[in-house]
Amino acid sequence: MPAYDGKTKLAFCERLGKKWRDLADYFEINIGERDRFEQGGETREVWEWLERRERLHELSEALRYIDREDLVVQVLEPPPLPVAPPQAARSGSPYPGLRYFSVEETDIFFGRDEEIQGLLKRLTDPLQRLIAVVGASGSGKSSLVLAGVIPRLPAGWVPVRFTPGGLGDDPFLALAAKLEPLLEPHSLTGRAIAKRLRARGDLDALAPLVLERKPESAELLLFVDQFEELFTLVADEHRRRFVALLTKAAQSPRVRTILTVRADFYPQCIDVGLEHLLRAGSYPLAAPKLRAVLEMITGPAALAGLRFEDDLPGRLLEDTGREPGVLALLAFALAELYRRKDGMLLTHAAYDGFGRVPGAISRRAEAIFTALDTDIQAAFEEVFRELVKVDEQEVATRQRGEWEPMSDSAAARLIKTYSDPDVRLLVCGQAGQRPTVEVAHEALLSYWPRLEKWIEIRRDDLWLRRQITQLAAYWHDHDRQAEHRWPDERVIEVVAMREHLKLKEKDFTERERDFLGPLDREQMLAALDDPTSSHEQRAIIGVRLSLLGDPRPGVGLRADGLPDPVWCPVPGGEVTLEGDAGAFTVEPFQIAQYPVTYRQYRAFLDAEDGYHNPKWWQGLWVNQPPEKPGRQFNRRDNHPAENLAWLEAVPFCRWLSTRLGYEVRLPTEWEWQQAATGGNPANDYPWGPEWDGNRANTYESELNRSTAVGMYPQGASPVGALDLSGNVWEWCLNEYDNPRNVALAGDARRVVRGGAWNCSQTSARAAFRNHYAPDSRNASIGFRLACSSPI
Repeated sequence: MPAYDGKTKLAFCERLGKKWRDLADYFEINIGERDRFEQGGETREVWEWLERRERLHELSEALRYIDREDLVVQVLEPPPLPVAPPQAARSGSPYPGLRYFSVEETDIFFGRDEEIQGLLKRLTDPLQRLIAVVGASGSGKSSLVLAGVIPRLPAGWVPVRFTPGGLGDDPFLALAAKLEPLLEPHSLTGRAIAKRLRARGDLDALAPLVLERKPESAELLLFVDQFEELFTLVADEHRRRFVALLTKAAQSPRVRTILTVRADFYPQCIDVGLEHLLRAGSYPLAAPKLRAVLEMITGPAALAGLRFEDDLPGRLLEDTGREPGVLALLAFALAELYRRKDGMLLTHAAYDGFGRVPGAISRRAEAIFTALDTDIQAAFEEVFRELVKVDEQEVATRQRGEWEPMSDSAAARLIKTYSDPDVRLLVCGQAGQRPTVEVAHEALLSYWPRLEKWIEIRRDDLWLRRQITQLAAYWHDHDRQAEHRWPDERVIEVVAMREHLKLKEKDFTERERDFLGPLDREQMLAALDDPTSSHEQRAIIGVRLSLLGDPRPGVGLRADGLPDPVWCPVPGGEVTLEGDAGAFTVEPFQIAQYPVTYRQYRAFLDAEDGYHNPKWWQGLWVNQPPEKPGRQFNRRDNHPAENLAWLEAVPFCRWLSTRLGYEVRLPTEWEWQQAATGGNPANDYPWGPEWDGNRANTYESELNRSTAVGMYPQGASPVGALDLSGNVWEWCLNEYDNPRNVALAGDARRVVRGGAWNCSQTSARAAFRNHYAPDSRNASIGFRLACSSPI
C-alpha cells in the first residue's frame, strides 16, 4: 500500500472537487455512508474511507477511470525530476518553442519514452523496412524521431533527414542534396545522384557506398520528414516515381525508411500506392498521457536549473489538455515562460501575462504586429500569401516561400521581425542557393486570429493560386495543348484573386503566365498593338476584355444606356464599283470605328421602345418585327452583332437616330469602299495594296469564329476604321443589282461588304461586292453605322 503524507492528502482533497461523487460510485460507497459525510469535507471522507479499508492503492486507477489522471501525475505519483549535473545549469532556454527538437537536444526531450522504445524495436526488426509515424499536426512527430530515435540508433547507422519539398517540387533533388556529402569520396554530385535516383530509384545500390567502413550491421536510415509535402509541394511528375523509390528501398537489407506524416494526409498515402507498406508500417502517434506532458514541462526546467512557482506546472498541464495539436501551444508557452523568467524562477505572473497556453501564440504574434510601422503591417498579405496554401479539401497548411534577406522592403522587414531568435514565429533557411522562409508551426495558422481570419477570407483565392501552379505544370507536360488550358471565363476568378492577394505579374512563373495568358487590360491592349501577336492570342484577348469589361470607347454603351459609336471622318471622292456597277461621288461623311457590337445591339433588343416596336419596321418589305431576333452565336458584349438581317439593321438605325437626336444609318457601298481605301483606289485592302494575313480575321486565320471588334489595329483603314476586312460581313444600304437604289422598300438583294471569318482573303478586298436577301441571317453577317450630318 502506498504511503502518502499529509501534504499529498491535502492537495488531493483541495483538487478533487465535485468529482468525489464519481469516486464514491466507483468504490460503491453506499448512500447511507455518504449521508454521514461531513458537508464540505466529502473528498476527505472518501480518502479516509479508502484508508480505513486499506484501499488507497486503488486510488490511481480509479482516478484515471473517472478522467482525473491529472491528480495522479500531479499529486499521487508525480514523475521524478531529472538530476542535473553538478554544474547544473544548461545554458540557454531548455524549451525550443515552435521549432522541433534537434538531435543535439536529446537531453531535454522528455515524455516520449514509450514511443521511442516502440519505434526502436520496430527499426531493429529485420522485416520492418518502412515505418510511417502518423499523427496530428503539432503532435511532435519530427521531434520524436530527431531527438528521441536517431540519437539511440545502433552503432554505425547513418541517418539522412530531408523533406520532399526541401528544394522545390523535386524530392529527388532534396534527397540527393543530403546524400552528396556522404558520397563525396565517390565523386558523385548532387545533380548526378538526383538524376540516377530519378531514373532508376536504386538507393539500395548507393547505400553500401554510404556505409563504407561501417559495421556490417549498419544501415542507412532514410528519414523523410513532413511527408505530406509529397502532396502539397511536389510536382505530379515526381510523386509516383518517388513512391516507387521508397517501395524499392523497402526491399533493401541495408536501407530503412522512417517517415512522418500528418494524419489528415494518410488517405493520400494510401491512394499514391503505399498501402501495402503502411499495413504493417504505420505507427500512430497519439497525444501523450498527462504524466508524459508533465515530464515535458518539468524535465527540461530541472536540467537548466529552473524552478516553477507552486502549482504552475499543474496550470500548464490543465491548460494543455490531451489534444495532440495543443502540444505546439504548450511548447511556445514554455519558451515564452522562459523568456519572461524572474532570475531562475518561472512565475504565475509571467504565465498570465502572455495569455497562458491558449493565448500565448496569438498574444505574442499580435503584440509584435501592432508595434510594427504601418508600411510593414501592410506587407502582411504579401508575406503570408507565399507561406500558406490551401488544398482541395480546403485545408490550410504551411509552405516554404523565398525571400531576399538583403532587401529593405516592408515584406523583408516583417519576415526579419517574426524570425528574430526571440520570436521565431517564422523560420528562415536555405534551399540550395535560395533563401527560404516558412511558418515555424502550423499552430500559428489556427491560433493567431488575424492570420486565421485572413486565411478564412482568402481560402478560395489561395486554393485557386495553388490550382494555377498545378494545372500550369500539367498543361506544360502535355505539350501545352489548348484543351488543357482553363476556359476564358475563369479569368475573372484569376483577376479577382490577383487583386485580393495583391499579386503582380512577376509573382507568377513564366510557365504560369503562359498558361494563364494575358490578365491585365492594359497588357492586353498593348498585345493588340504588337504585330507578332497571333490570331489565337487576339481572339483570347477579345474574350477576356469582354469578361473583364472592355474599356475601349465605341464598343459599349454611354452612361444613359445608348450605343456609343466612335466616328471616323471619311473624305469625299469618287468610287468606281467592280463589275461595271457604276461610278459614284462620295460626299464627306462619318463611319463608325467598329461594327455594331452585341452589347450595343442588345440595347435595342432590350429597350421597351426597341426591337418589338412595329413603327421601326414601317415602309419596309416586312412591316412587323420578327417573332424573335436571330440567335447570337458569339455572345460576348464586345463581339460584333451577328445573325441579323438587313431588315433588322435598318430598324436599329431608326431607333438609335430617334434616341440620339441625329440620323445614323447604314453606309452605301460606295461610302463603305471610300472608308475602306481612304480614297486611294490602289488600296486593295484597308492597310494597303497587298494582302497581309496577320491584319484580319478571315478563313486563313483558322479561328473559325468571329473575334471581338478591333482586334487587328494593324488592319485599320486610312480613316481609322477597323474590321473593314474580315470578321463579319457588313450590310450596306443599297440594292446589289441596282446600286443607285437606296430606297428601303422592296425585297431586292442588298449589298454586304468586307468579307468574314469564314471567307477567304479574296472576299476581304475593299472592292469586293457580295449580297444577301434583306431577310437573310447567318453567323457571319453584321453591320456598321454611318452618319452624314455633323456630330
